[in-house]
Amino acid sequence: MSALEEIREKVDIVELISRYVALKPSGKGYKGRCPFHPDDTPSFYVSPEKKLWHCFGCGAGGDAIGFLMRIERLSFREALERLAAELGVELRASGERQRLLKVNAAAAAFFHEMLGAPEGRAAQEYLLSRGMGPETWDRYGLGYAPSSGDALLSALSRFGLADLERLGLIVRGDRGYRDRFVDRVIFPIRDELGRPVAFAGRSLSGAEPKYLNSPNTPLFTKGTLLYGLDLAKEAIRSSGRAVLVEGYTDVISLQVAGIREAVCSMGTALTEAQARRLARYAREVVLAYDADAAGEASALRGIGILLDAGLEVRVAPLPEGEDPDSLVRSRGVAALHAAIAEAVEFHDFLLELLPRRFDLSSLRGKEEALELVRSLWEHVKNPLLRREWARRLALLLDLPEEETWKALGGKLSWKGVAEGEEGFGPEEVVLKFMFAGKLGADKLSQLAPEDFSPEYRRIVCLWLERCGEGKAEPHSISSELDLEEQARLSRILLWDINFSDEGRALEEAWQKFFVIPRLERRIRALREEMERAEKAGEKEQLEELVREYVDLCRSRAKVLKGEHGG
Repeated sequence: MSALEEIREKVDIVELISRYVALKPSGKGYKGRCPFHPDDTPSFYVSPEKKLWHCFGCGAGGDAIGFLMRIERLSFREALERLAAELGVELRASGERQRLLKVNAAAAAFFHEMLGAPEGRAAQEYLLSRGMGPETWDRYGLGYAPSSGDALLSALSRFGLADLERLGLIVRGDRGYRDRFVDRVIFPIRDELGRPVAFAGRSLSGAEPKYLNSPNTPLFTKGTLLYGLDLAKEAIRSSGRAVLVEGYTDVISLQVAGIREAVCSMGTALTEAQARRLARYAREVVLAYDADAAGEASALRGIGILLDAGLEVRVAPLPEGEDPDSLVRSRGVAALHAAIAEAVEFHDFLLELLPRRFDLSSLRGKEEALELVRSLWEHVKNPLLRREWARRLALLLDLPEEETWKALGGKLSWKGVAEGEEGFGPEEVVLKFMFAGKLGADKLSQLAPEDFSPEYRRIVCLWLERCGEGKAEPHSISSELDLEEQARLSRILLWDINFSDEGRALEEAWQKFFVIPRLERRIRALREEMERAEKAGEKEQLEELVREYVDLCRSRAKVLKGEHGG
């Protein structure tokens, strides 16, 4: 049994949560007032049998580790270590982790010392030219990697080659080991507790790459941390807002300028893990990316990921050709504050972007605009926002609103057995039956994770893997999910609903979740094939496509009328 499984088995979830919430028996579980939102009527439910909790008011939920993470604002590792200590469970890697953290701390101290030494003169001049003086060097632990190629190796030889190599501080070459970072300004990458876990080096000599980062190590996995979060987290928690930028110097410039909520994804595209980490602290994210084509592309990629993490998203309109750091240096701190204050909702940003990107007077331009909006459409869950977005887009493109709605993939609303339960629809009903083992082999064999909304896909993937291993217990996967995913899973599993006719409820949900969308996807594909065949003069092929198109339209009409065809 792994340490994680042992903790999950030993922990008394009711006792743990009772430290923070007054719980009263309710059926097979316990109820109380949710600690994560103003809860006038108890909507917080704990199931000792399933070792899960869920709030049916705000939607939060998960297992014991997830609860401790939320209530104490801990990372997964921190919550795990706290429970392990309480339950007497040994985490074998904890000793090794502490040893490696000491090595990185020594490396950070060495780099910082070298910045102030004569060898660091060029690095000092570079940082001063970017408006960063000695006080900033100290606050952010900035440093310099000497040009000799073995300075760090010599200084930290007492730690042994094995650990230095494991942490990516040295690399093996044809002539033995050498420093990874050579003649570079060093930006320590720190975890949320402020401990150096990796490094980024900015070239001073023009060597490529311009920025060199530590590889994945036992302390650091690319795409999981956010630069500057250790210093920004309290400001983010207090304001509910994070400002997301692209580079290390952008973060430093914004924080020094008083926008203390600034963080960045460290020169790579934003990841789901980073968005989920932000969601632990923030309700809203303002994107302040470079005002160029690359910055716009990064913003578009990031918007969907942030929305999927449950965050509100706005975009700051920086002057053309500027990034946050250059804006501060060229126009002053006031200009930067104004740009952040004038950030627009992401859907307004996209509508303003379309006329700049495409010729909206042409059919091709309208199709390209619709395609761009469609790439974000599935990430927008609010039906009112979807309707308003489709209405404004229809006006912009001079198209009928219903045609625009259909082109974007708008789906019919569902008011089945769960009417009155906000956020429960056909997909959740199918999941409820699936997790209860009542979906049936025929339907289960037709499903793939891609059939589900993005927020459920990873849950379904993990559950299907467990099914393949003969361990079809959905609550057993909770420890592999992040907090938002845990909440979604517990919401389904603890959804207390009795269907008057289970067979009918499942069939209705199945038709609207699976059958109708599949028919509509094929109908859309047939339209495109028919247009191609007509242009190519392929009459026989066109006639065959038309017949299939008519048959599918009839099938869809029957399903929509309730004549379930299976």
